[in-house]
Amino acid sequence: MMLKLLDQFRDIESTESEGKPSRHTGRFLREVEIELNCDDTLNAQLTHELNAAREESAALEGDDGARWVVVGFHSYSVSNGGAWHFTVALREVEELRAESLEFLGLRLAPLHFEESADRDGSLVIVAAVAPGAEESETLEHHIVEQWTRNEGEATPYFDLRRVGVQDEPLQVRFGRCLWQKGEGGARRHLLVFVAADGDDDDTRRGFVGINEPRGTNAARAALQGREVAEAIIDELGLAGLLSQEAIERIRQRGESAWDKRFRDLNETSDLSLFH
Repeated sequence: MMLKLLDQFRDIESTESEGKPSRHTGRFLREVEIELNCDDTLNAQLTHELNAAREESAALEGDDGARWVVVGFHSYSVSNGGAWHFTVALREVEELRAESLEFLGLRLAPLHFEESADRDGSLVIVAAVAPGAEESETLEHHIVEQWTRNEGEATPYFDLRRVGVQDEPLQVRFGRCLWQKGEGGARRHLLVFVAADGDDDDTRRGFVGINEPRGTNAARAALQGREVAEAIIDELGLAGLLSQEAIERIRQRGESAWDKRFRDLNETSDLSLFH
């Protein structure tokens, strides 16, 4: 195969295996093993390049347009101060480009799109979108409804179709969905979808562990708001401006604040900080 290494394409001996199905699209991704030699002066540079190529962002380029991530490699010196022999395992990189996302009656074009599959099999999809005011309101309605209606009950899954990635819809739930204010009442959204297949309690706990800015916003709002509200109520009661019945009604309204206001905790001034 022809592979770009050390700044030029090289004809490298390779052995191709059957490959494995992609967690994202289901298509088989090629896996190959290559063998190559280099002299001692290039050993450190080649080793650095192969280590970097373990990440998809630095994947190796083939002359056919394919990109390859390094799964693993080992090397040994053929002679002291002479040539080095490398055996490298490569896996084809899948290019995922979603033209649009279709779910819950919405069709949104992502400004940013990425998918990641954990070792345990859970698939997480992250997309930044900027719908118009009406679509934004509909999206907010779905997020709030999914959260409040099913909190503490069975996890709510729905169909998500990633046009340009996979024709078949994927069963997903909402993960941590952030937002920031846009023009004309619209919002920019950073949506997180978690696939039903492979979803478990560990995946859900993972979202709790990185639950920002919601955690900080919630702690600040809860402490400041509760202290101020209680102080106002007490002062008004002492001044005789509120009856005991009115004070009780105010406190009962506070008990329902979570269902009405929890989405305020997911606002951020810059969605790009989270992807």
